[in-house]
Amino acid sequence: MTLANAFNRVVTIPRVAIALLLLVGLVLFHDAFNPTAYYRPKSLLPPAAPGPPNDVTDSNTTATPPSLHASTCLTAPGADKVFVLLKTGATELYSKLPTHLLTLFKCTPHYMLFSDLEQSYSGYPIHDALAPVSKDIRDHHENFELYRKLLQYQREGQDVGLLKGDTGWNLDKWKFLPMLFRSFEEAPEEIEWFVMIEADTSVSWNNLLLWLGTMKGATKPFYLGAQNVIGDTTFAHGGSGVIISRQATRQLQAVREREGKEEYDKRWESLTAESCCGDEIIARALLEANVPLTPSWPVIQGETVATLDWTANHWCSVAITWHHVAPIELDALWQFQTQWVDKHGWKTPYLYRDVYEHFIDRHVSVNRSSWNNLSQDKKFIAPNLAEGLDEDLTVMSDWEQRSVDSEDACATACDKMREWGCLQWMFSPGRCYVGRVMRFGKSDEREDEHWTSGWMGDRIAEFKKEFEHCKPKWKGVGG
Repeated sequence: MTLANAFNRVVTIPRVAIALLLLVGLVLFHDAFNPTAYYRPKSLLPPAAPGPPNDVTDSNTTATPPSLHASTCLTAPGADKVFVLLKTGATELYSKLPTHLLTLFKCTPHYMLFSDLEQSYSGYPIHDALAPVSKDIRDHHENFELYRKLLQYQREGQDVGLLKGDTGWNLDKWKFLPMLFRSFEEAPEEIEWFVMIEADTSVSWNNLLLWLGTMKGATKPFYLGAQNVIGDTTFAHGGSGVIISRQATRQLQAVREREGKEEYDKRWESLTAESCCGDEIIARALLEANVPLTPSWPVIQGETVATLDWTANHWCSVAITWHHVAPIELDALWQFQTQWVDKHGWKTPYLYRDVYEHFIDRHVSVNRSSWNNLSQDKKFIAPNLAEGLDEDLTVMSDWEQRSVDSEDACATACDKMREWGCLQWMFSPGRCYVGRVMRFGKSDEREDEHWTSGWMGDRIAEFKKEFEHCKPKWKGVGG
């Protein structure tokens, strides 16, 4: 070994030792040099809630038990027999669809999403409900002006949300029949029910499955929904939800096939052009196939929790749908259903009274300022504010005349109207409105006119007690 080689060997050994010491130091003191902002906890689970003394809880190994609702909603009894159609518009897709995807459509094995534009939302296919409509109508009919503009914006890569406006209503009526026939063709054979909802419709999956389980959709022709009337046609209101059984679809398809699909579709396109509404067109088509509407209100209905009249008609009925529901309200209703199923399972329905107890009861125990509770059954209006058909306050009793002077006077008027059935009141200077039905209403803080609202708690308590032990009502009024 040369002197140079010996020298290199001596120098190399300390270098290796130093490198090893540095490596060990980095491992041992890693967290000391790692900035807090970049610290990664050992578990992604939130820390467990503090327990009693002597309670040993390891947040790294203890997780919250899975929700019964979340783990079983896809396989709940009857879920595989239902096909859900959601109808929306391209201009509102990004504001309304996400909440549905995170709630109802996590639990529905079979569904299709329809709009007025073929597109994809985060991998979910959105089908153009209007594609089957005759090309001549799509290209030239005045109702399709928005449709043509949507296609243009899509080609140019523009934001179709900028086209949001009233013209969408004219286009909407053309979607109903085409999307129904498309769904009939796409649905698996085991499907017994087709449920059509809109982007602002909330559905109780638990109650819907229980309700449909009481009927035989595979063998009987059912057309269900909240009854509405236009002219001579009684139809199911689209926003409240439209439900059609498999047997009803068979009868509808048989009429179409006998006439010939092309001729049938052409005839109904002409009728749609003359009609105001697509849900009315569905009723007429089904009636032609000997499937009349089975009225299903209030099991299926079109109010929100805030606008619903909490009466005997609703109180003991099973609550399935709500309409004009904002995404935040839809989510709240879904969370309520989740909690209900976690506690009661999939075989117990919740009623309107349960929704009331959860969302409303605690809020109507005190008067609320800047709040409109929708009292409209009788109006006391000061003479200087009265118009047209308003009643003459000057010929009324003293306490009725004083009702427009203050909140307390308005509340006193309602209190004196026990036999009339007054349950709530709302006051604005010069105006006192009273109501015979309980409604919650909404804040008017951002409105030009402000009200103070109150409820007669003792009378509401009497009403609740009267129906304390009622059994679930499954049938609609007139159904």
